[in-house]
Amino acid sequence: MLHLTEVLDSVVRSLAGAPEDLHYWLGIDGGGTNTRAMIFHAPADPDVDLSPCLVGEGRADAANFHRVGVESATDSILKAITQACRQANITPHQITTACIGLAGVSHPDNHRKMYDAIEQALPTLNFTLETDARIALAGATAGKPGIVIIAGTGSIAYGINKDGEVARAGGWGPTLGDEGSGTYIGRRALEAVMTAYDRRAQDETHLTEKVCRFFNVKTPPELPAVIYNPDNNVMPQIAQLSKLVVETAQEDDATAIRILADAAHELARAIKAVIEQLNMQNDEFRVGYVGGVFEAGELILQPLREELTAFAPKATIAAPIYKPVMGAAKLAIANFIQTRDQLLIGQQAIKKEPLLPTR
Repeated sequence: MLHLTEVLDSVVRSLAGAPEDLHYWLGIDGGGTNTRAMIFHAPADPDVDLSPCLVGEGRADAANFHRVGVESATDSILKAITQACRQANITPHQITTACIGLAGVSHPDNHRKMYDAIEQALPTLNFTLETDARIALAGATAGKPGIVIIAGTGSIAYGINKDGEVARAGGWGPTLGDEGSGTYIGRRALEAVMTAYDRRAQDETHLTEKVCRFFNVKTPPELPAVIYNPDNNVMPQIAQLSKLVVETAQEDDATAIRILADAAHELARAIKAVIEQLNMQNDEFRVGYVGGVFEAGELILQPLREELTAFAPKATIAAPIYKPVMGAAKLAIANFIQTRDQLLIGQQAIKKEPLLPTR
């Protein structure tokens, strides 16, 4: 009698290999501004340090299909992979497995739409599709349980606990949320300028002259015509104002400092919401921070750290261990190991079950 293990043996052997065998792992971070791909030549070890294993890198335009469409997003991913493979001197079918992280794919319909498009463009590539928050978390904690707080144009907190449960808070866009983000800070700056002009504020602020100069107007009453002009896409510009707020806060401007403190509070609220959902209040874990808002340094980090420490004393706020694109590669390795182990377990379970009679 033939056994199913005999049929699976070749598959299992090809997946398992020797512990020291090297594989090609592909990580992709497809954002709203650009797409980055990295190929690593490393063993199937979840704890491997990927930094010295980089063999190929590629870059392309944005891959957020909500902004550029499915076709353009897929094209950017394909271009980034092609560049990385060329630099690594390999072809896509030599990649053991890949993980692609994209914004806007948390909804099942959106996930399926992008997955199908990528699969059609690269039919030989073995890959998984994850959210941008998931790969950022994997990079921030090197695949360990913890939380990532992302504060760029938008904001989201995303975490995973020791039991593998996941939770999120935020990430609902500028109209429904994004508290603590660059857009939030920029919007608060505009509010501060108009409040100061109306003399509804106790403090004067240097944000007035800087914001007016940024939008090329002379006085605050001219701002509404720019902000509400339907022909202008001002949302990215509003997010860019966060840099002016940081610059002004560094000049000891009370209004700018208060805006950043409020942003830190909002980010802390998002982190605490994830901690509560995952019951991590008493756990020891890392909170990695990602995004342009954190270029403010201690102006954001100090109030954030103080509020978080009071809520979860064993939590540590720190810079990410790896970039999100490297987090994607970490997930590629983890997914490969999980698939391999499931096959090995299945092989053991049916070891004595006959598959086909022999003649």
